[in-house]
Amino acid sequence: MKRRGERGVTLIEVAVVMAIVAIMGLFMAPAIGEWIDNYRIRQAARDISSTLQQAKMKAISSRMAYRVGFNVVDEAYQLWQNDPDSGWITEGNANTAPRGVDIDNTDFTADTVQFNPNGIPSENGTITIDNEKGKQYQVNVNPVGRISIQEG
Repeated sequence: MKRRGERGVTLIEVAVVMAIVAIMGLFMAPAIGEWIDNYRIRQAARDISSTLQQAKMKAISSRMAYRVGFNVVDEAYQLWQNDPDSGWITEGNANTAPRGVDIDNTDFTADTVQFNPNGIPSENGTITIDNEKGKQYQVNVNPVGRISIQEG
């Protein structure tokens, strides 16, 4: 029991605050998990879009064809450069989709998007990714080389 002029908190007050914090944590945990899943799939769509944009810009600046190849089985994609002497060579490391995100399919021939030196893709199409919760994104490449992300 506190006497007049004493400062501090009692053990009961600390226990009540801890109980309130624990109850709030129980209600917030599912929301945080869903937020993380949504963040991962959005980030994966941005990363794929960024790699495609990089291939397009490198093709224009180097005046050589670049492509991005997708491996749907391994959930990975890789940037490739068309070297006039050696043919297609990889550039950088392969990128993989984050945990819980699947590269579902692509509309491209041989799962490859090639950008010509003028920045125009060899074909237009879509890369579809989804997660375990059923959320889906499409990364679209149109005939003039515009790259966009669409939810749905």
